[in-house]
Amino acid sequence: MIYIQKRRTPRQIKQKAAEIIAAPENRYAAIGLPKDTARLRDLFEQMPKDAIMEALYKEQHGLCAYCMQSLGSQKPYRMKIEHHKALSRDKERALDFQNFLGVCFGGEKEKGEKPHILCCDAARGEKALTIDPRDRRQMEAIGYKRNGEIFIRGDKGLDPTLADVLQADLDAVLLLNGKKDANGKVVHDTATKLVAKRRSIYQSVCTQFERWDKKKCLTAGFLKDKIDHLERQLKEDAVAEGYIGVRLYFYKRKYERLKK
Repeated sequence: MIYIQKRRTPRQIKQKAAEIIAAPENRYAAIGLPKDTARLRDLFEQMPKDAIMEALYKEQHGLCAYCMQSLGSQKPYRMKIEHHKALSRDKERALDFQNFLGVCFGGEKEKGEKPHILCCDAARGEKALTIDPRDRRQMEAIGYKRNGEIFIRGDKGLDPTLADVLQADLDAVLLLNGKKDANGKVVHDTATKLVAKRRSIYQSVCTQFERWDKKKCLTAGFLKDKIDHLERQLKEDAVAEGYIGVRLYFYKRKYERLKK
């Protein structure tokens, strides 16, 4: 996961939400959750979905808000709109662009052998979620293991109880580590092969480090240039490579060691 800086709500989206709320026939004020979830979802379906997805694609640099896989380079994007505060739990945020995230299909469209482990929004459903890619401090605590697992780092100053909740969100709500056994070992990857792909990136980074080291160019300054090049993909409307956060994590760890 990487930090997502939400942008100002586009005027078209803000105006449409206001129109839906104000229209007498929609009886928005009378909606009560969870009993009226279906009716509220019908109102959400009136929102300008194409405009929302385009805005989310740009602010997320073409990546899924949870797993960082590419959402595609051409329209229609391989994405859907996620409510961070679930629509069935928060009426006030149901039509709020600031509550929207762009996410992948989570393996729903993948074909393969069972067990078919979904991830991201497809795994979450309507469950409550604490981990939030819009929270910079949380995202700074994201780390990756050599085996491809994503985890919450214990050295970033987060309250231990919060860190445990965030890890549970990764493991048991979003299933970003696939399916684990009672001992916390990954026994099945996701249908989208998230663990394997992150592990492959780690192996690719190791190969790069070995090659650069042989060329005598693996210095802090050299690696800082590589980091800056990657981070430029996370500026303005640039589209980033899939799983960019994994490569950045290992680059930055190596950079810190080289600086010492």
